[in-house]
Amino acid sequence: MSLKVILIVPILWITVHAANILVVIPEPSYSHQVAFRPIITELARRGHKLTVFTPIPINDSTLQNYTEVKLSYSSYKVDEKFDVLGLAKLGIWPLLDDFYRRNEEMTDSALSHPVMQQLISSNSTEKFDLIIVEFLFYDAFYALSHRFNASLIGIASVPLTAFHHYTFGNSISWAYAPDLLANDLDENMNTWDRIYNAYCIFYQLYWHQYKIIPVQEKIVRKHFGDSVPPAHQLASNMALLLANFHSFLYPHANVPGIISIRGSRQITQKKRLPADLEKILDDAKEGCIYFSLGSNVKGEFLPVERRDMFQKTFEKLPYKVLWKYESDFPNKSNNIITRKWLPQHEVLAHPNVRLFMYQGGLQSTEETIENGVPVIGFPIFGDQHYNVKQLVARGAGKKLIITDINEDELREAILEVITTSSYKENMLKLRDLLHDVPYDPLNNSVWWVEHVIRHDGAPHLRNKSRDMPWYMTQLLDILGIILLVTLLVILAIILLVSYIIIYCRIIKRFKRLCELIIKPCTRLFEPNRPVAKKEQ
Repeated sequence: MSLKVILIVPILWITVHAANILVVIPEPSYSHQVAFRPIITELARRGHKLTVFTPIPINDSTLQNYTEVKLSYSSYKVDEKFDVLGLAKLGIWPLLDDFYRRNEEMTDSALSHPVMQQLISSNSTEKFDLIIVEFLFYDAFYALSHRFNASLIGIASVPLTAFHHYTFGNSISWAYAPDLLANDLDENMNTWDRIYNAYCIFYQLYWHQYKIIPVQEKIVRKHFGDSVPPAHQLASNMALLLANFHSFLYPHANVPGIISIRGSRQITQKKRLPADLEKILDDAKEGCIYFSLGSNVKGEFLPVERRDMFQKTFEKLPYKVLWKYESDFPNKSNNIITRKWLPQHEVLAHPNVRLFMYQGGLQSTEETIENGVPVIGFPIFGDQHYNVKQLVARGAGKKLIITDINEDELREAILEVITTSSYKENMLKLRDLLHDVPYDPLNNSVWWVEHVIRHDGAPHLRNKSRDMPWYMTQLLDILGIILLVTLLVILAIILLVSYIIIYCRIIKRFKRLCELIIKPCTRLFEPNRPVAKKEQ
């Protein structure tokens, strides 16, 4: 075979297998977007053509066959200011209701975008082989799969909740795995904890079915007419779910169509620290504390009273404190350095960083595990409670309540985590688990995406449980039949015993009645007895 043929064959193979992919990631949160970027950009580098709808574009001119369409919403902005304490006190259910209120606008706005309208128009000749959509209550987007007769893949930036499990036909582990939204529970659940866990799961499924689905149904009819199935059936067409979870933090049995993207490939690509930051960290001989509340809840959103509490605590410590704080910070001491933005992964990789104080976001959790830095978590909303709880349960950090903590408690917690070697050792064990996989997570994720493309939606990955009602997947119908039969048997036994007892009583009473009637009668028919003569 000539060299020319050898070179041409792979090119032809790539051309034939290159796909036209439509991606919709509507959530206006950097932490949601960054989890998906490695997969999306890698697909582009492998020759696939991508059209990506996102509120936070990458704007990378080096990517070929890659088109971004910027989404924007009137009710929610990327840099919107949060009431940190209010969010922390609200709890998960009011937050779900808030999400429900903006869910309609975000979904409708994305589908109403002029570029999207042009694509889904009945006059459009555009064809897509694959649709990738963020799998987070945006059911109307799944109709794109029907519009283009394309395979559908869901992608989730957070560990799976009961909603994900149920929709994808996965088992819901009521008894031993606390749901992501059950903030106060860990894996050691007692009876009351399991009752609360079941309540959280039922409420979440109810909330999706009776609040989200009706809203999404209206949007589906508005943009797609009657040519697609009802909104509650659209997710059943999903071929694959790529989710950002780690089995050592979130142990759960999954069906073949659920793939962990893990994220470790993304966070191992370190860059060099800026010179000024590198000098600050190099000079921190006693160690450095890195403090960041993430991309959604910025440090500047802290109330002044909470900010001052942190500042006074840091001033009394022998460590440098690198604080991600987005506005001017008055009267800070020499050991506190603030920056509006910091290269978090590179900062955590520095050997002098001894503690990471953070809000509990999943990407930050991955990065701190990757670098073996123990944590103090201040979870505020969403999956943050669950992520921090997993690290605390494994002895790699502590959890504090940002609304209640005082200076003494904060100082004591900081010193404990930094000076107690077990926290660092346990985090290093988690790092070993993170790396101990037989494959590269990014290549594995992209392979599965291309597997769906190669096999026309991969119907062989679909399990029958996705077509069954929830009570059948949990065997509640069988248990109900067994319970009914058992009750009928018990009832039959009770009736039989009652019948026997009543029968015996009737027979006994009948005998006594007969005796009362027959005995006098028998005396009447007895022969006269001779009367004994009296002695003279």
